[in-house]
Amino acid sequence: MGLPRSPLANLAGLPLSSAAQAKQWLPPWKQLDLGGCIAVWAEQGDDQSPAAQVPWLVLHGGPGGRTSSAHVLPLRLLGLPWFGFDQRNSGESEDLELQEIDTQRCLDDALAVADSLGIERFHVLGGSWGGTLAIAMAAYRPERVSGVVLRAPFLPWPARVDAFFHDMEQAGPDLFAVAFGAGARTQAVCQAMLSAQGEQAGLCAQTWYSLEMAVLNPAAVPVTRLLSVSDQTLMALQRKYRLQSHFLLHDCFMSANDWWSAFSTIQAAGMPVALVQGQQDRVCPPAGAVLLSEMWPGSELFLLPHGGHLPDSAGMADAVAKAVRWVTQAA
Repeated sequence: MGLPRSPLANLAGLPLSSAAQAKQWLPPWKQLDLGGCIAVWAEQGDDQSPAAQVPWLVLHGGPGGRTSSAHVLPLRLLGLPWFGFDQRNSGESEDLELQEIDTQRCLDDALAVADSLGIERFHVLGGSWGGTLAIAMAAYRPERVSGVVLRAPFLPWPARVDAFFHDMEQAGPDLFAVAFGAGARTQAVCQAMLSAQGEQAGLCAQTWYSLEMAVLNPAAVPVTRLLSVSDQTLMALQRKYRLQSHFLLHDCFMSANDWWSAFSTIQAAGMPVALVQGQQDRVCPPAGAVLLSEMWPGSELFLLPHGGHLPDSAGMADAVAKAVRWVTQAA
């Protein structure tokens, strides 16, 4: 079978992860052709301790988000090695037809990126939808995952997603009704986004964005007009919400049996799991992270009284860094 590869085999020569870089963000380190190019970033760490030799796979949210300096800041603060990529139809990666994309494709892409770097084992840091992927990855290939940190994990269960669209409607009922229809929930909203063409597609995306921003704001200011966006931004929003709609219509391609199997597999593997949750998060409310922490006895839950949903919300970077340190030491 041969000797196992060093987890950092191909990271030497890449930029260092350090707090000095903080918010710096450069173009992708490489475009990896996986039947459509995937934008990949990777940095080696300046922490030389034995516990720091396993890299971190960073999974961004969405679906349809992108990897950014905010996602990797906790790892840079700790000087740890990491790698990540923009998922299909997201950020700087190329688009595929929606029917070619599902959760398994995301997992396969992540493993292909790890293989391209010569990384056999890694920790996973996933936020929001990236937390969903992190759970799926840990269950799919537990022999390759050493530990997991979930930031504001998204649970794509129908009742939870319907509740999110309810909150969007409450933020701006009149705007919501024009774009999606009064009382529309997951199936109707996502079908409208996927089937809309021309100006209607732009209206659906701009409405979704405007109301989502209101839900992200703990102050919950009522929305009476759509946020102004450039033509380029509007096209990016249509791309993003079409991808999200595709996943949400299919419960993110994870059945109830898949979830219960994932919980039991991760628990049986004994890998350390830490969760970080802002208590002011209205997109992925705290109850989800609390439930997951109860599903994994021995996991660690970090609650931020003033934290929201996004990776750059109040105190989030420091809290995630603490969770990362805990997993690194426990693995």
